[in-house]
Amino acid sequence: MSEYRIIIAGQLEFGSERVFRQVVDQYIHRMENYYKNDILLKAENIFKEEEMILDIPRTVVTGTERHWLNTLNLLERVVSFSMAGSINLWRLNAGTIMDHQVLEPHSDRTTVQLFNKGRQLVNQAEKEQEALAMMTRVVGRFARHAQAYERRGFVNYRLGNIDDALYDYDKSLKINPSMPESHYGRGLAYASKEDWAKAAEDFDLVTKNSIPHQAIYWMAQVALGDSYLKMGRPADALRVYNMFSKRKQKIASLDRYDRRVNSTFGKLLAKSGRHNDAVIAFQRALDAEADVKAPKESEIRYHLGLTLQALGKVNPAIAQLEIAAKEIPEAAEALEKARVGA
Repeated sequence: MSEYRIIIAGQLEFGSERVFRQVVDQYIHRMENYYKNDILLKAENIFKEEEMILDIPRTVVTGTERHWLNTLNLLERVVSFSMAGSINLWRLNAGTIMDHQVLEPHSDRTTVQLFNKGRQLVNQAEKEQEALAMMTRVVGRFARHAQAYERRGFVNYRLGNIDDALYDYDKSLKINPSMPESHYGRGLAYASKEDWAKAAEDFDLVTKNSIPHQAIYWMAQVALGDSYLKMGRPADALRVYNMFSKRKQKIASLDRYDRRVNSTFGKLLAKSGRHNDAVIAFQRALDAEADVKAPKESEIRYHLGLTLQALGKVNPAIAQLEIAAKEIPEAAEALEKARVGA
């Protein structure tokens, strides 16, 4: 029987000792009697009695399809009793995702219903105040709702209420320190205050609490590289951008970063004397889709031309500089020098 690499991570809140005890008892009973212990997670490793939560730090195990289905079915039952939180499960075969499941509360409990309605408002234009009010109601009813604090923090950040956003992200992470969305949001908030060291720390924690098959992992890598540059740590930025540029995961939402990241990556490579690698990075930047946050095509071609010139490839350099010179005065000057040298 084939075995798979299985990754599980998440946290659930149950809201009362009675419900928590009921869930633990059912979990153990079903694990032993229904599934004959063919479960990837033992109760004693995931249920935290002092906090009355289920807590699964990012866990990587090997199991069969039977293990996967049994564990998934049992966790689906557990989630149905929860007040807040979520669990992610991935099943991979030779690095390829075969299945990804996100388990979240969808019961008729009032707090659950309020949160799910509020979350829908978060991404609707001009609904920010309603979303804030809804999330405030949620945390008023259940103070340990890490996701509600994270979503309220996101809205506050979008509205420019940076100190309020930091408060919300801090509250969220005090409840669930492994929540990548809250680390990412707090990192953005710190970056907006130009506190690059704290921003970098949060972006790094995103990558430690997520996996490369998630978009947020790579979004945090880009933000981490940007923070390192602001901190005057180009070698660290180069390392991070290199990982992003050479990622194997195909996630469509990340394509918008390719032109900007590869352009910056190319400049760092050229500055460090790695001109052949810089040429590849600049070419990747030119092949990527346009992005308003990325340098213009003419600027990328200007730096590509300089890099080709440094490699002694005069004619290809001139070809790039001729295009760039239409918009960039420095490229026109470099073009004249290249022609003289030719």
